Amino acid sequence: MSVTLHGPESLTPEVYEAVVYGGAQVEITEDALARVTLHRVRFMSHLATGVVCYGVNTGLGALSKTDLSDEDIAALPRQILLGRAVAFGPPMPGEVARGAMLIKLSQFLSGATAVTPALCGRLVLALNDGMTPYIPAEGHGMAGEIVPLTHLAQTLLGEGRILEGGVAVSAASWLRAKGHPLYDPRPKEGIALINGIAVAPALAYHHLRGLRRLWDRLTLVASAAIEGLAAPLEPYDPAVALLRPEPGMEEVAAAILAAVKGSAITRQKRQAPVSFRVIPQIHGSLLLALDTLEAAILTEMQAVGDNPAFVLGRIPSEDRLLHCGNFHGAAMTAAIEATALALAQAALLSERRLQRLLDARYTGLSPQLALKPGLDAGMVAIHKAALAFAAQVKAQSVPPSLMHADSSFGQEDAMTMAIPALDRLVSLMGLTDRLLACELYTALAAIDQRGETPGAQVEALRAEVRKFIPAYAGDRSYGTEIEALMEFLGRA
Repeated sequence: MSVTLHGPESLTPEVYEAVVYGGAQVEITEDALARVTLHRVRFMSHLATGVVCYGVNTGLGALSKTDLSDEDIAALPRQILLGRAVAFGPPMPGEVARGAMLIKLSQFLSGATAVTPALCGRLVLALNDGMTPYIPAEGHGMAGEIVPLTHLAQTLLGEGRILEGGVAVSAASWLRAKGHPLYDPRPKEGIALINGIAVAPALAYHHLRGLRRLWDRLTLVASAAIEGLAAPLEPYDPAVALLRPEPGMEEVAAAILAAVKGSAITRQKRQAPVSFRVIPQIHGSLLLALDTLEAAILTEMQAVGDNPAFVLGRIPSEDRLLHCGNFHGAAMTAAIEATALALAQAALLSERRLQRLLDARYTGLSPQLALKPGLDAGMVAIHKAALAFAAQVKAQSVPPSLMHADSSFGQEDAMTMAIPALDRLVSLMGLTDRLLACELYTALAAIDQRGETPGAQVEALRAEVRKFIPAYAGDRSYGTEIEALMEFLGRA
């Protein structure tokens, strides 16, 4: 299987999935290579006029006011890819590294980065031969993505590390084994390789796939809690979404009604607590955030964030270098932060529902779902564990994107903090899964005690869980069972 790229706009989600997750080979159209060649030739002619070009005939960051000699201009592209590889820690997922390479290649095909066709060809070769740069996951507080992209790009030169079967090997040895010569970057290619945005959208896309699955788990577990409480179903009536036509509400309500379809549980006559009635609103806002994030990721994948960018005029004398801030992915970072907030709201709602399931005033069941109240404590200790997770959710309420500061002696005085924002989002995903495991454990115990058959999807979920976690029959140690439930939910 192969896909063909002809420019940034051709990098669709389907193409991205095929290459990064499906192993498809990459090809470049002749028109794209011709565009890259034209821009490169015109750029070199423009450079010869004596214009100032950041990262080509000047230093970088606070040293951008330093003009370089011809000798230093030739040496700079390689030098750029050495001194900025300062991240550390475990690697980002291999799919993220390969996704970032694909994004950079697609952006290069615009011509606005003024790289050579040879560099585009090397990225195609790297992708098609399965090259997976080792990008350390920690230490990414910078303007743009100079740190992670340096770790990615320097592997073309034989520097840094590559993941081979999950094990880190030297890039030089990997290239030798594959018969790839070391790449010699030309002027403008060093700055082009580390400029713009590629790692954060690849990382965001990777986690978005997990967030979509998590959203499904959220709504199914909430449906189990609805059955455990024997809550009325009016809040999930399609008419409710028509009264408040917010994106996502209709989908959530439909998913809940599908999960409880065929339920034989006798519903309570009075309305349930707010935490049950606002599931469509809270889960719907999360779904909207995911859709917004997906759109922002796609925009970033197709954008050219190079600084400076090279724009052709009608004739060579009208060609321009644009020194700009397109490396600052503010919109995508805002979408990441909005997703984190929406997820935190859904996670905290899970803890609220869990507590209501323990309260006999709301369930009509035994206090704390204890088999023998007084002798047995029931599920109350599970709620105490959930409170710890909820506290951690609340502790992560401040957006990392607000935590930027000065660097490079004031030259770089604003950062997106997109990767730290994604780190927070991933942490919230883990905490949400822990809360869902606690809620589901309790909800199933309530359904068992109720003695009536829940909806088909909830019943199927209960049957699967009961294969490895027996029904509650008095107090026992719950920790290892909840761990097993977390693992099960992660596979679902």
